[in-house]
Amino acid sequence: MTAAWLLRALVLGYVREHPWRTLLTVVAVALGVGVAVAVQLANATAIRSFQRSVNVVSSRVNLQVVADGAPFDERALLTVQSTPGVTYAQPTVTGTIAAGENPGDPRSGEPLPVIGVDVLRPYPGSGAAQEREESGTAREAPELATLIGHDGVVVSREIAQRYHLRPGSRWTVGIGVRRQALIVAAIRPALVGVDASVVFADISTAQQIFGKVGRLDRIDCVVDPASALPRVSAELRKVLPPNARVTTPRGRTGEISSLLQSFRLNLTALAYVALLVGTYLIYNAVAIAVVQRRGEIGVLRALGVSRRSIFVTFVGEGFVVGLLGAACGLLFGALLARYTVAAVTQTVSSLYVFERGDRVFYDWHVFAAVFAIGVAAATLSTIPPALEAASTAPATTMRAGAFERRSSRRLRAYAGAGAAALAAGAALTRLPAIGGVPVAGFAAGLLFVFGVSLVAPLGLGGLARIGGALLGRFPAAALGARNVGVSLRRNGVALAALAVAFGMSVAIGTLVSSFRSTVAAWTYQTLKADLFITPAGPTDAGFDAVAGSRLPALVTRVPGVAAVDVFRGTEIHFRGRITNLGATNFSSLATRSKMEFLGRVDLAALQRELVGHDAVVASRPFVVRFGVRPGEEIALATPSGERSFRVVAVYNDYSSDAGFVVMDIGTYRRWWHDGAINSIAVYARPGVDLDALRARIEHAAAPARLAIQSNRQLRAQVLRIFDRTFAITSALYVISIAIAMLGVTTALAALVLERRREIGLLRYLGLRRAEVRTMVLVEAGLLGVGAAVAGVVLGMALGLLLIYVINAQTFGWLIELRVPWASFAQLAAAVVAAALAAAVVPANVAARIATAEAVREE
Repeated sequence: MTAAWLLRALVLGYVREHPWRTLLTVVAVALGVGVAVAVQLANATAIRSFQRSVNVVSSRVNLQVVADGAPFDERALLTVQSTPGVTYAQPTVTGTIAAGENPGDPRSGEPLPVIGVDVLRPYPGSGAAQEREESGTAREAPELATLIGHDGVVVSREIAQRYHLRPGSRWTVGIGVRRQALIVAAIRPALVGVDASVVFADISTAQQIFGKVGRLDRIDCVVDPASALPRVSAELRKVLPPNARVTTPRGRTGEISSLLQSFRLNLTALAYVALLVGTYLIYNAVAIAVVQRRGEIGVLRALGVSRRSIFVTFVGEGFVVGLLGAACGLLFGALLARYTVAAVTQTVSSLYVFERGDRVFYDWHVFAAVFAIGVAAATLSTIPPALEAASTAPATTMRAGAFERRSSRRLRAYAGAGAAALAAGAALTRLPAIGGVPVAGFAAGLLFVFGVSLVAPLGLGGLARIGGALLGRFPAAALGARNVGVSLRRNGVALAALAVAFGMSVAIGTLVSSFRSTVAAWTYQTLKADLFITPAGPTDAGFDAVAGSRLPALVTRVPGVAAVDVFRGTEIHFRGRITNLGATNFSSLATRSKMEFLGRVDLAALQRELVGHDAVVASRPFVVRFGVRPGEEIALATPSGERSFRVVAVYNDYSSDAGFVVMDIGTYRRWWHDGAINSIAVYARPGVDLDALRARIEHAAAPARLAIQSNRQLRAQVLRIFDRTFAITSALYVISIAIAMLGVTTALAALVLERRREIGLLRYLGLRRAEVRTMVLVEAGLLGVGAAVAGVVLGMALGLLLIYVINAQTFGWLIELRVPWASFAQLAAAVVAAALAAAVVPANVAARIATAEAVREE
């Protein structure tokens, strides 16, 4: 007998008889693959968006001089141009404007990135040149006089349509605390590799409107031949300003990829839970199919079909289901990616770097990788039931219930293996991270999942016995409890799938609840000022240097203001990785503590160490990320050269997992020569009305555009960002539970069909239709209760793992445990209700079984 004949006999015929069951299994795989595809596409889009901002116009640029911490002197351009091997050098200034502002809402406006370049020095191989080559016609060039002398900009067609712009239009936008009138010099068509949101300006215009006259953010270079890159890089490092860093576009993309590594890895791990739950369903479906086809398997084995052929046939079934489900999942994931890209981009912009992804980047590598993983997972999940089918003697396969009797003998062995997996997982939690990645932590989580899954069937047997004892006075209900105990193998897998989905929800719920309460407490500890002033608009670009030097003194003189603190933050590189540098006036540290320091700290002594000295305090994420300890000297690149700063204390911080080092504002200005600030904290005099004080500050600062928030408003904003960050994980677990519910429906339906003759006999002996429904619903209820119990156990184990191992090793955050028991009780009730709802169709099928036909077969 050929493999094709066996496939038709054992698989295709079964699919024709039970098409809906096969469809549910395919849908489960499709959902799991779709979620994984969507999340991976979102991750790829985030990296791609940054990559395009790094090398926004020309693919020929192979070397970049990038500002580190603060813009560098534009005279560095002459040095770069005179270096042998540099055939092209384009100075660049970047910034962000806010378009479409609502005058009544200081936080409104769409942030748009601006690239300022020397328009008289076109990029080699630029998008415009390529366009002329491809179309054969020259595009109308912008008016140079407008572009250079009248604050002219070039916008995309999409931006022009959105804001009703035409060449020559006067376009008023927000830049920091100012409103700026720009002139639309030209409207560009779509350029390959350039986001529609990018606005181009001449470099002199960009320097003026962003307060960077005489300074540059980067220089894009072409080194020819490319083999000279190492030599040219080494020569430039010797002669460029200390805060001008030499790198490559690929190197900068790698840096942001490294910065986002932990975020993307955690999100990816969460996404694959849906696929893991789907593999449980496939396992259960094939196991049920094996049981239902035991007679056919026995006949084929008696006729001489080899065990290998039986095994290959059932594995082939899983492979085909995996192919169909993964293919459908790719389409679903491509559609779902639109939502996930928006969610991930918002999170990345809030917590890491500002970026704009105006479209999904459909990376074929993502599709290929997730498709292969989906097919492999589906195929591997069929191996255990296929092995059992192939290893069973023909006589055994022809006896009803033989499979379950054999599997019941293995329950203790499975439970023992599960207990060993749980113990091994607990041991792995003590191992450190590898390269900043908690590999042992993720492995421990997987062992916890498998351990609970293996122990679950034995626990379900105990629950069935308890249910039978409690429901003994109700025969139909007691029969349902008995049926659960008899079919532990199939019910155990359905229980495990539901428990994993529910457990992950419990784990994430524990993490989010604990993290949210910790962040809320942190905001009360650190956001003590009465009012916080930032530039109007949705960006965190900060005040320009001129306003930054005047505004704190102006605010201090407003009646009702007791004191002000300022803060300046900027991105720097430390030991080859991206981190953050902050500065504030520590001269008020002893009287106005703004940080939650770890350990016993004398604030007065700490103030003396920080003010007027080259000393810093480091956030705990910085300490974990770089392995720095209090008392250690760290070297930071400043415009005046590399300087050593001593770490004198560590503080708790949740604003960035990239880490912060913070120094006194006087020290920062002494070495970085930067008068700009990002925010002002205002302390009001006792009894002053804050609304009236806000109005007086706005009047005094006019015409500057300020966003002034109370500490309550700012705390609420921090928590909104937090909730938005975790919104996508909630959606992932709704899908996981939906997949698990498909497994409950499939398992109960299979049990009903397998016990068709038994149910018919019970009906013949007087069991009413309502009692048949009750019997099936009791089975579903016990499955739901068992999943809730196992899910809470698994979820708490995973929650503690996430809080105390994975997040601690990955981000360095200290999170206080807070378990939302009331929410979990509601969720457990919802899971039981969902299991009962999933049993409605199988219960109705069981109630409609024809009694006469069942008795005649018996």
